Amino acid sequence: MDFLSIRRKARERAEAQARREAAAAPHPRPAEAPVPPAPPVPEPPIEQALRAEAARPALAPAPEPPPPAAAPPAAAPADPLEAFFWREDEEAPPIPDLGGTAPGAGAGGGPGQALREYVTFLLAGEEYGLAIGRVREIVKPPPIAEVPRAPEHVVGVVTLRGEVVPVFDPRRRLSLPPQAPGARTRIVVCESARGPAGLLVDAVSHVVRLPPGAVEPRPPGIGGAGTEAIVGIGREGERLVILLDLDLLLGTAAPPPAEAR
Repeated sequence: MDFLSIRRKARERAEAQARREAAAAPHPRPAEAPVPPAPPVPEPPIEQALRAEAARPALAPAPEPPPPAAAPPAAAPADPLEAFFWREDEEAPPIPDLGGTAPGAGAGGGPGQALREYVTFLLAGEEYGLAIGRVREIVKPPPIAEVPRAPEHVVGVVTLRGEVVPVFDPRRRLSLPPQAPGARTRIVVCESARGPAGLLVDAVSHVVRLPPGAVEPRPPGIGGAGTEAIVGIGREGERLVILLDLDLLLGTAAPPPAEAR
């Protein structure tokens, strides 16, 4: 091979190497045109108002008004039986001058008719009444001492402020079923023809005021032991009260003759 051929081969190899290096080299990318920013989207009016409300500084809470002053408790209505109940802090309870009648008019009576007042109590679920002028006081049952050979309707005796008072069970006189004393059991202390006497009752109700026209005589069909003590039936609207004669109930008075009943 001559010298010229060697130089030509060398030049061809150099050109081929240059082409290979040029092909392997990374080609630069053309410069991209900048993208213009998107125009701002207008905010709806409602969102603008909410944003402005949220940015507003919070107001201090208003001071709470002072609580209203508590109204004074209403006075309880006067209980017509209050004068009869004896309290332990009393030295000696006064005996009120209540009388047996009160002026006025009531259901079944005309103007000017005198009202009759009765203290009512319960026996075996029925309401009974005694003239208020015969009732002295009402007490919770203290210990009752039995009396030997006493009548069947006599429960025993109690001591009230140094005074011995016999206690009677009206259930036995009226032929009612017996019942053990309960939380509402009371002794109604009355003034009988022979002195003070106590009636053991299931509970004390209240005071009723009846005109004479509202009191009917005992029906003639009622009979039996002790029924002579029933002197009438009082009516207050739909309510009936069995009225009793104290002395006949205690057996301290003779019953009236049959034609006078």
